[in-house]
Amino acid sequence: MKFKLNEYNRNISEQDLLNDIKKVSNKFSDAKITYRQYNEIGKYSSETMRRRFGKWNRALEKAGLKITIRPNISERELFENIENIWINLGRQPLYSDIKRPLSKYSTGPYEKKYGTWRKALEAFVEYIESKEDNKEEIEIEENNTDTNQEQEIVYKHKTKRNISERLKVQILMRDGNKCKLCGIIVTGDNIHFDHIIPWSKGGETVLENIQVLCAKHNLAKGNIEINIL
Repeated sequence: MKFKLNEYNRNISEQDLLNDIKKVSNKFSDAKITYRQYNEIGKYSSETMRRRFGKWNRALEKAGLKITIRPNISERELFENIENIWINLGRQPLYSDIKRPLSKYSTGPYEKKYGTWRKALEAFVEYIESKEDNKEEIEIEENNTDTNQEQEIVYKHKTKRNISERLKVQILMRDGNKCKLCGIIVTGDNIHFDHIIPWSKGGETVLENIQVLCAKHNLAKGNIEINIL
C-alpha cells in the first residue's frame, strides 16, 4: 500500500483560491455562497480561505462576489432556540448538541454574545425563571339560567391552556425527562406535559400544576387528577 499525504495548500496562489471560489459560486444563481456551501464542493476549504484572507467575507469581496452578511440574532431568538433543543432532548443541551439539524444556530452567536456556552446557559436559565407570560384575566362564572337544574360552573381561567415553551423548560428543569407515573425516560414526541388538576376542572397552567408524562400514560390518564409526588 502506498501512503499519500493530503494536498498542501499553503503555497497555492491567492488567484487560484479566488478562481475556485468563483467556480463554486457559478453553481448558485445569486452568485453568493456561504462557507458551508463552499466546503461541500470547493477544491480547498473555507479555513484555507480564512487563513489566507483573514475572513471568509474578505475572500468573497476579493473574488468580486456578494458578501454573506450574518443577520443580527436577537437574545430572544437565541433563547427560543435553546428552548426548542431542551424540549426536544428532554435535558440540558450540551455544547456538542448545538449544530444542525437540532439547532438553528451554531455555538458562534452564543459565544460572541456571552463569551462562553456556559455563560449563555446561565443567562438562559435566568430568562426562563423570570416572569411567566402565560397570564390572562381571571374570572369565574356561575350559570344560573335554570334554578331547578344542577348549577353548572364555567371556569374562565387566569392562564392560557397551552403551555408556553418557557414553562415547558421550567418543568423539565424541575422534573427531568422522566414520566411521573412510570419513571421511563422520555424525549421528543414522547414528552407530554399534563395538567395535574385538569383544565376542564379549573386547573391552571402554572408550574405547580404541570407534570411530565409519557404519551401512553398521558392518554390513559385522560381527565383524572393524578399527582405523583
